[in-house]
Amino acid sequence: MFRRMQLDLGQADGWENTPIEQMLFDIHQKGITPLFMEQIHAMGRYLLISSCGKYPPPLQGIWGGGWKPAWIGGFVWDSNINLAISAAAMSNLPECAESYCKYVEHLLPGWHLNSTNYLGCRGFLVAHYNDPTNGYLTHFGQSFPWMCWAGGAGWNIRPFYEYAMLMGDDIMLKKRVLPLYREMANFYEDFLVMEKDSLYHILPSISPENASYGTNTWLSRDATMDVAIARDVFGILLELGKKFNLPEKDLKEWKHYLTHLPAYRINEDGALAEWIDPSYLDVYNHRHLSHLYPVFPGSQIRKDKGEPQLRDAAKKALDKRFEFDTSSAHGLIHVALQAARLGDLNKIKTNLDRFSRRHYVYNSLVTSHDPEHQVYNLDAVLSLPRLFMEMLVYTEPGKIELLPAWPKEYADGKVNGIRLYGGHILNMKWEKGQLTEAGIQAGKNEFLNIVYQGKTKKIYLKEKEVYHIKF
Repeated sequence: MFRRMQLDLGQADGWENTPIEQMLFDIHQKGITPLFMEQIHAMGRYLLISSCGKYPPPLQGIWGGGWKPAWIGGFVWDSNINLAISAAAMSNLPECAESYCKYVEHLLPGWHLNSTNYLGCRGFLVAHYNDPTNGYLTHFGQSFPWMCWAGGAGWNIRPFYEYAMLMGDDIMLKKRVLPLYREMANFYEDFLVMEKDSLYHILPSISPENASYGTNTWLSRDATMDVAIARDVFGILLELGKKFNLPEKDLKEWKHYLTHLPAYRINEDGALAEWIDPSYLDVYNHRHLSHLYPVFPGSQIRKDKGEPQLRDAAKKALDKRFEFDTSSAHGLIHVALQAARLGDLNKIKTNLDRFSRRHYVYNSLVTSHDPEHQVYNLDAVLSLPRLFMEMLVYTEPGKIELLPAWPKEYADGKVNGIRLYGGHILNMKWEKGQLTEAGIQAGKNEFLNIVYQGKTKKIYLKEKEVYHIKF
């Protein structure tokens, strides 16, 4: 499992001759180094393999920094577990992706009950913290109105879709993914409210762990993340509906909901607003990046995708979060993942430098949540492999882009075994930020557009054949 996917930055001598303590001292003094990148990538996958099984990795994996771990050492569903399992399928570890999916399937009856009992809706309701054995929403507090979070379920079933797409598994798409998304359509049919503007609104709504200025509750109206997830759900349903020739009646219904959701709002700063309703004012100094869900983990907006004004607004919103400079390690990685999608290499380099210099990494190469080894937590080290892969290749149905966000001053190297949508496997080499070799082992028969430095090649892949790509 470990050797299926490897990132090689030419640091074999460093593994042999540089003690971990010296390597960490070097990054504290100088910032990110090729040796550290190579080792932390390998360690992230190793820890993921080690801590997946009956359960996916909770906050501390199968270890702990003390007898009373932070946040009860549990599963936190509004960015932590999402980041922790983000590298699984793409780094060719379907067993780890399966660990997540089977666990979620075990919780589905509880998520059903949450939706029925708290909202009177079909479908699923997922809080940021559920009972880890049965999925029940039992984590209450005056400032924790998670029984009203419409977007939680859609966010946490997306890894099913991504896993099936990266494995090229149409059977899984049809038998495991499609039913989940149908359930989500049922939820939205019951939950969404059409108002006089002939649009469906999300009320109440939550932008996770953040509240607008002048309010004393997380409850809001039309949080951008909630609307983005609804768009994601109906968009994926239409994609799967066309793929599997589903009834035209279903496709029309899903398209109706998709086209009658409120448009994203650009605020007075030119940024993508965190709440679509203009009565909610943006709060930039926050570690969560919920309103940038359309950039990552979604794929509605990218440097070359979406309306130009929305791309610019997403970049501006990321600028604001970047200026805040969160102290949470996973927040730094989350910003960098979205910067990779938007082609902002400076933010990637800066946040990897911040991460390297702040003593987040123990001598074991496990990470902490806060600087100076405060709060033992795995979500940063587990998500770093996904960041490095996103810097090396972007993948979506029918399209990839090679080296979209790898700074030319970063190390030369090669990578083997990255999974692409369609079940294809990518091997690639580069020097001075320039592609020198690329090969794709086809997972299925399909056309694939391959983009590199603004140029596109369209090739037809035949299952199990190997294709050498040159630009």
